[in-house]
Amino acid sequence: MRIVFMGTPEFAVPILDALVREGHAVVAVVSQPDREKDKKGNLLQTPVKRYAEANGLLCLQYDKVSQHADELRAFAPDVMITAAYGQLLSESVLQAATGGVLNVHASLLPAYRGASPVQSAILCGETVTGVTVMKTEIGMDTGDMLAAERVAVLPEDTTQTLSEKLSQTGASLLVRVLPDYAAGKIKLMPQDDARATYCKKVTKADGNINWGDSAHEIFCKVRAYNPWPSAYTYLQGELLKIHAAEEVSDSAEETAALRATAFGQVCVWENKLYIRCKNGWLKPTLVQLAGKKPLLIDEFLRGKRVDGCVLNNA
Repeated sequence: MRIVFMGTPEFAVPILDALVREGHAVVAVVSQPDREKDKKGNLLQTPVKRYAEANGLLCLQYDKVSQHADELRAFAPDVMITAAYGQLLSESVLQAATGGVLNVHASLLPAYRGASPVQSAILCGETVTGVTVMKTEIGMDTGDMLAAERVAVLPEDTTQTLSEKLSQTGASLLVRVLPDYAAGKIKLMPQDDARATYCKKVTKADGNINWGDSAHEIFCKVRAYNPWPSAYTYLQGELLKIHAAEEVSDSAEETAALRATAFGQVCVWENKLYIRCKNGWLKPTLVQLAGKKPLLIDEFLRGKRVDGCVLNNA
């Protein structure tokens, strides 16, 4: 099939790679403009652009893709495929390919329509999520579905690890359904709008920890916002990121000797750090002060006296 592929982050790369390996003619790749910078201020290529250029694929970058429908139509694609591209598509773009636009979405639709399905699944404590291949229409992830596949969410999963699993699953699912789609053998399944849930774009402020939340909610936040924007708090006026942690219940034997009078109060016991939450304790295992490198908690405690401190959420 002649395919125009649209995607931007690392999530999209295995999906594009699967199309190439399957022998489809990827006639153009479209990615968001390069915006991230390294520590020296140099622009970094998007992961999809980096893959395209390394594999000799034409890569286009548009501030507003909806203004370039004629250019996309000129490639005469049989279908356009999107995966975490990052822009809403206009009707003219949706009609640029004879077979329309298919999207690989990182949830079991109609759950978690929107920009942050992976983070949202972890935040909500889901134990199962998945990936859906859908036909895109005007509307936020509202199109009919071709196929879906479930993926387990493990207690140790972060957005990074879960995204990697969902991406690989989505790539495999897409290349399996494409031949039948091209042959007109797939019966599209409408979504149940009454069961739809939505998720917003993640901002840096979302990582700010409220210690009045439960230990489970904060534990999920630590995982959901790894690697970005990171769950964070303030220790003695310094920004402290919590990259990894465990949740510990009040009934656990290891917390029996801990005493705290306020949410966010730190207790150090046997070279481990515990933080009081609404229900239970958060036990950080990897933390990072602003401008410093990430440290395992025993290393962190060797250089910082924190027992009894109360962490702030602003």
